[in-house]
Amino acid sequence: MISKLRILIPVILLIALVSACATTATPTNTPTPTPTSTAQPTTTPSGTPLSALPSVADVVAKVMPAVAYVSVEYTATSFFFQTSATKSGSGVVLSPDGYILTNNHVIDGYTKIEVSLPNGDQTYQASLVGADPTSDLAVIKIDAHNLTTAQFGDPSGLRDGDWVIALGNALGLVEGGPTVTLGIVSGLGRTFSPSAANQAAYYDVIQTDAAINPGNSGGPLVNLEGQVVGIDTFIASGAENIGFAIGANTASRVYDDLLKYGRVIRPYLGATFDDLTPDLASQLGISINRGVLVSYVAPGSPVAKAGIQVNDVITSFQDQKVTQASVLIKLMWQYNVGDSVKITYWRGNSEHVVSVTLGERLS
Repeated sequence: MISKLRILIPVILLIALVSACATTATPTNTPTPTPTSTAQPTTTPSGTPLSALPSVADVVAKVMPAVAYVSVEYTATSFFFQTSATKSGSGVVLSPDGYILTNNHVIDGYTKIEVSLPNGDQTYQASLVGADPTSDLAVIKIDAHNLTTAQFGDPSGLRDGDWVIALGNALGLVEGGPTVTLGIVSGLGRTFSPSAANQAAYYDVIQTDAAINPGNSGGPLVNLEGQVVGIDTFIASGAENIGFAIGANTASRVYDDLLKYGRVIRPYLGATFDDLTPDLASQLGISINRGVLVSYVAPGSPVAKAGIQVNDVITSFQDQKVTQASVLIKLMWQYNVGDSVKITYWRGNSEHVVSVTLGERLS
């Protein structure tokens, strides 16, 4: 009996060991599942996916036929002699019969103006209809009919950050059509003069980071509806992505006047102005420290007839507060020669209100 148990015990232990190994072993090649994620498109602050932003190709196709290449011959004068030279820029066709708006500095000093359009091989001789150095705009005319035109839009709806497209013949590159650049409105209502030698005074300027290069001058800046909201004019040297376009409000008014009269009819107050600062007010002993300081009054001018004098401070124009000379000028340009406007000003410690009949500014 004992001998049988000695045989059975090892067998039982072996069976138990094999069974235990079979129940505890796990495969080593089974992959561990990992959680999956769905990629989410980057969105704009308004929640619109960037991938859903519209292509501007259709807008460009609509406007491009109205973008003119303007080539100008002029006489360059050096200390010793005069030579014939060329320069080029852009323009925008605004009427089917060939009226084109461009920059004055593109055609200034011309002896010959030629125009070509993207959809044709013909070169047109152009004549000058009128130029306005103050706004740096000019209108030229070619003998053509049934041209594709661009239309002015209302820039009052523009906001910082809105998309805009600049078109023009950058660097004089004509083959392949005008250059197209895309950017945003970087600033509105800019006011300045580029240099003392430049006659222009820019009071209604759109700043954009859409690339504006030499040769773009006179080309359109358009919104996503293909409407002209500005005329590409110049860039800030020594800076990146800072270009400027004359706003459509100014450009459309200048265009209309040049067509009707060959010149721009502007209202005139007959004075020069400076921004009044607290430091300047303290130096002059003026009781208020914000407003528009009258620094010169032309004899017999509209403001002189109304009794306004040097060192008076204008604080309101047509019941709109003014603290900058540029704002006063822009407000005045919304009115016509002969209009009567209400001006509030301070002299010493006294406030005065007068009515001024706008005269005409003579170029």
